[in-house]
Amino acid sequence: MDEQGHGSAVTPALEPDPQHVSRRFVGLVKARDVRLTGSAAGFVAAGGNLSILNGGCGPVLTRGSVTIRNGGCGAVIAKGDASIEHGGTQAILAVGGATIGRKAFVGVVASPKVTIEPGGRVLLGSPMSIAVRAAIGFVVVSLSRLIRR
Repeated sequence: MDEQGHGSAVTPALEPDPQHVSRRFVGLVKARDVRLTGSAAGFVAAGGNLSILNGGCGPVLTRGSVTIRNGGCGAVIAKGDASIEHGGTQAILAVGGATIGRKAFVGVVASPKVTIEPGGRVLLGSPMSIAVRAAIGFVVVSLSRLIRR
């Protein structure tokens, strides 16, 4: 890494405390709270909240909320709320609410409360998303049982 914080990491960023990744590429980020700024991560596992600003990542698994601004990621599984603006994601499975803001795109959303603001788009509508939600629910339950073992 150079003096200005540019560079890449091939080792995972494993921290018990809040993790801020700025202007880097990291294969795995595992921490309580994660903030990606101008960065990319392969997989993010957060025990708390995840915030992405001008960056992206692969799949996300978090016990807190997810906020994405000017970025994107793979599938999101969040125990809290999920919010995205000026970006995109494959799928959102949120126990809390999901907000799809301006210039945001999501393939599939499964959440008890979904808000789609003007300019936001969701690929799969209600009839198709019900089947997808059921499949995602089955996968999540199966994965959680495997993880507990």
